Amino acid sequence: MANAKQRLAQAESRQDVLQSPESHIRLPKCQKPAEAQESSMIDSLVNDIEALPIITCSYASTPGGPTLSTLVLATASTNQTIHETQQNDMTPCLPKESTALSLAKHYFDNVYPRLPFFSIQGFWVQFQHVFSGASASVQNGDSHRPPNPITILSPSVEDFDRSSISHGYSYFTVLLVLAISASSLSRSADSVISAQAERLFRNALAFRESAIVPSNIIGVQSILFLIQFATLNPSLLDAWYLIGVGMRMCVDLGLHQDPQPPESIEVSLLETRRRLWWSVYAFDRSMSLGCGRPTEISDSAINVSLPTFRIEIPATPVEIHGYLQRYRALQLQSEIYNRLNDTKGVDTHIARERFMELSRKLTEWKEASSQLPTRTLLESEWLMGRMLLLRPCRLLPERTRNELNELWHSAIGFIGLYRRLAETNSIFYVQVACEKVYWAGLMALYSFWNIRVRPDESRDDLWALNIWVMVRDTMFILRSLSERWDQGRLLCSSFDSLTTNILEIVGTNQDVNVMAEVPALLRSLDQYTSLTTIWASGSRDESPTRGTSQETNTLRKLIVEMI
Repeated sequence: MANAKQRLAQAESRQDVLQSPESHIRLPKCQKPAEAQESSMIDSLVNDIEALPIITCSYASTPGGPTLSTLVLATASTNQTIHETQQNDMTPCLPKESTALSLAKHYFDNVYPRLPFFSIQGFWVQFQHVFSGASASVQNGDSHRPPNPITILSPSVEDFDRSSISHGYSYFTVLLVLAISASSLSRSADSVISAQAERLFRNALAFRESAIVPSNIIGVQSILFLIQFATLNPSLLDAWYLIGVGMRMCVDLGLHQDPQPPESIEVSLLETRRRLWWSVYAFDRSMSLGCGRPTEISDSAINVSLPTFRIEIPATPVEIHGYLQRYRALQLQSEIYNRLNDTKGVDTHIARERFMELSRKLTEWKEASSQLPTRTLLESEWLMGRMLLLRPCRLLPERTRNELNELWHSAIGFIGLYRRLAETNSIFYVQVACEKVYWAGLMALYSFWNIRVRPDESRDDLWALNIWVMVRDTMFILRSLSERWDQGRLLCSSFDSLTTNILEIVGTNQDVNVMAEVPALLRSLDQYTSLTTIWASGSRDESPTRGTSQETNTLRKLIVEMI
């Protein structure tokens, strides 16, 4: 905070110099208005403050008052009974160890590659501890001393003898991984599998005080587990709120800035910081871009290298490259979204140059990803990037016919990809997927409408745009995901009404007046913001093989039989 005060004083000093008539700096005659100068200085100061790693915790609990975990769960819970789950000193009800092993394997095969934020080796040590039936150790030493995060997040067997927090955090982690894995196998929020997943989740919350802790990266990793569960169970937890909590905790701990010099901390801690930061960033950007909502932090305030994924993760170089390309895709999508909305001092020529530069960057990213095996996941990021690039925006309010055609094909490609994932129950992040598919449907309708209403251009290829297939696929996905998220029905109903309106207009009018007839939602699409509460997406690789399908069905039966 002392550094922050010093930088604030420096900024005020700079302002005094700029405003002082005795200053040696001579302003040009055609100087900016005073309001513009003040705005510029304020923006500069905000950027300075935003870049500071603030070490002091945002939440300081008082003795006898509510803890951070209690406040987070009370606010994030959409189900009133979730945050009322009590701590339990006894060993919770666990599934059979064989079932737990199968669930954990399913998680690492299907969920973990999308967001590899924790140590696999450390998890298996925790798993062994939980199923060994060991009890918590008596806390030794200074109870006010903050725990060493590495010994908690990636423990050895000896660490459990020295810390009761390691014991509680192990139960929290293992039970939540099992709950997330079980949730990913469910097709409906009312299914038996969902009920068992919720049961595992509630058991995990009994150990929340050892996990959701302030002023420590242990709390950040715990929030990431909660976000994963929330995106699969949006009827229980608010992912949008949890992402905000996670991002604030990261900034409080300075995770958005690498320590200087990086060698000043041990390699394992630096790697953990980076993994946690980029995972929270991934959730924030996926959520924000899919919903048209503001991000929690600007990219200009971030100075963190990507993790290496070479510590405590048995990943191949190809797998590591895939992890990094996903983060790079989200960075690029964020840049595209923001730069195409920034119209300050930009004329048409500069706008087109900016568009071409961003298009080139996106193409280079795709070429660097072409040999990776995770084609479905990366293809969805490519199509999302293309839609962001070609969407109606403030910088380029008028799009060419070729750009509209490209937007159409990117949108129907994205929707078709998610249709295949929905058919195989391979959409793991329900909330964000629902929002993104709805938004992609709007992009398809926008491009279809604007091609349809241009009387001065050829319509020879108009009916090749198979609007009916797009509508059918979009409605199928939204209806499927609505089984797991009640608010998804609102998106489904909205899209159905909009589509009906557009097709009625197009079907009854050969010459459409674009300004008089265009639906309001399409007219203001450059300012689109979702009206629902949402989080981040993921998509699975290609359709599963028959053997994988049989294993999945077997795992579902094991979950149903859990006691």
